[in-house]
Amino acid sequence: MSLRVLVFDSGDPRFDLAFEEALARLRARDKIPDTLRLWRTSCSVVLGYFRSPGEDVNLDVADREGIPLIRRFSGGGTVYLDRGCVNYSIVMKREVEFPISYLYETVLRGTLTALESLGLSPYLRNANDVVVNGRKVSGTAASIRWGVLFLHGSILVDADLITLRALLKAPERLKPSVDPVKYRVANLLEFAGGIDVGDVMDALIRGYSKVLSEDAYLDEPSGEELDVAGILHRLKYSRDEWNLMLPLSHLVSIEKNVEKELEGLGL
Repeated sequence: MSLRVLVFDSGDPRFDLAFEEALARLRARDKIPDTLRLWRTSCSVVLGYFRSPGEDVNLDVADREGIPLIRRFSGGGTVYLDRGCVNYSIVMKREVEFPISYLYETVLRGTLTALESLGLSPYLRNANDVVVNGRKVSGTAASIRWGVLFLHGSILVDADLITLRALLKAPERLKPSVDPVKYRVANLLEFAGGIDVGDVMDALIRGYSKVLSEDAYLDEPSGEELDVAGILHRLKYSRDEWNLMLPLSHLVSIEKNVEKELEGLGL
C-alpha cells in the first residue's frame, strides 16, 4: 500500500482547520486514500472541541494582537500555532479493536520515529504529549468520527514561546491529576540546533511511512477537498458562533446545518 502525502496550507488558519475536517469527511466516503498532511499556518490559537476560550486564553492579549481563536473538530486541549510549528494530521481507515489506543500507541510512533531520526530521544507522557529532555515539544489529539481514524498534532520547532505564554493561561496551582510537563514547553531547536521546519517535515514523512509500512508519495489537494473545506470554512470555521461559543448544544446545531449542506453534495 501507499501513503498519500500533502504538504499544503492556505495561509489562513481558519481554512487550514476546515481542511482538516474535509480530509476526514472525504476519507469516510472513500473519496481520498489514507493521507498524511503536513502544514504550517500563521499565528493563531486552536481550541479543542469542548474547550472554553475564557478558561484557556488571555482574551485581552488575543484581541489586542489580532490573533484568531479557532475551534477544531477534535477534542483535547488548546494550543498555539505560528510558522515555527509543524502541524501534521493523518486520516485512515483501519479495522482495529481499540481505535484510540491504536492511534496513540501505534500510529503516533510515526512522530517519535521522526524525532529519533533527527538525533533526539522523545518519549510519551499522558498518552499524547511528546516530551524531549523533560519538556513538551508536541501535543496530539485523536478523533473517531464518520468511520475514520484521525490523528493530528503540532510540533514546536522554532515557535514564538513568549507569545505562546502570553496567550495561553496556565493554572496557578495544578491539580494532583495534571502532569506539570503539559506546561513546560520547548522548541526542538533547544535540543537540536540547525534543524528547521523542512527537516522536521521530511522526518515525519519517513517516520509515518516506516511505522505504517507504506511507501509515501507526494500529492496535491484535489478540487473536491478544497470545495468541501470551503463549505466548512464558510459555515463553521470563519464564524465566531463556532469558534467562541459554548454550550455543546450550540455547536451541535451548527454542525447540523453543515451536514445538511454537505448532504446536497452527496457527502
